[in-house]
Amino acid sequence: MVKIAVLSDVHGNATALAAVLADARAQGVDTYWTVGDMTVRGPESERCLQLLDSVQPTVAVLGNHEQNYQKVLAADPDHFNKPKQVMATILTAYDRHQLSQAHFEKMLPLPKTVTKHVGPLTIRLQHVLPDFVSGHALAPTAPQANFDEAASGEPDIVIYAHTHQPIMRYSSRGQLILNAGTVGLPTAPRRQLGQPRAMYLILTIDERGLRDLDYRNVDFDTHRAIQIAREHHLPYFDFYAQTLSTNTYQYAPSAVAAYNAQHDLDRVARKILLENWH
Repeated sequence: MVKIAVLSDVHGNATALAAVLADARAQGVDTYWTVGDMTVRGPESERCLQLLDSVQPTVAVLGNHEQNYQKVLAADPDHFNKPKQVMATILTAYDRHQLSQAHFEKMLPLPKTVTKHVGPLTIRLQHVLPDFVSGHALAPTAPQANFDEAASGEPDIVIYAHTHQPIMRYSSRGQLILNAGTVGLPTAPRRQLGQPRAMYLILTIDERGLRDLDYRNVDFDTHRAIQIAREHHLPYFDFYAQTLSTNTYQYAPSAVAAYNAQHDLDRVARKILLENWH
């Protein structure tokens, strides 16, 4: 029998990640899998990666925010003209200045999918779809066809991330599709359902198959997490602090566009890209 902790969407929130790892140890977890977006948006991406080093995850897949490292490094022109990409450029550059060279280079070649064989089960991990690590294709209310696309091929279980909401669904062929929620940016579609707790998932698998699913919600010091972001001069601090304070998503494109315009951040992002971080 093996207990696997599935971690996703940490977003540089080391306060939440430390609480999750302590809970996982208390639950007797044997191994750790990460499903993308370990970094960016929060203030402590380097510390998050150091914490993950301490548990040595056996799986790590690419998230859309790790993919932004590749895009910004390549000066992808898309990052000039979309408000959320302007934000991603600035936050990615912020991360680049704190990440060790070893951790930065470790983020660049992450695969989009990893398939694991555990007991009798074939399990595929991916941030969204097998070939696409962003977008809203697998929002909880998305059409069944989208989830069938997510489960293409022959995995018994598909684990994805990105939505920040814990999910359990099935494909039309009966494959189990799981989402662990978010460690670092807890949000809910309705404020009444939100809670200031870090989410992760424990799979227990034995020789007969999936023995247990445990969706965990772990208390962490949100006030301390916000204070760290303030002390570390996190760009877009208000968006981050409001998300943690309200447990509702605050990064709407219209709000980001207005903030960018107010602070002339399009110019800042263009400068970052043209300099190619050198």
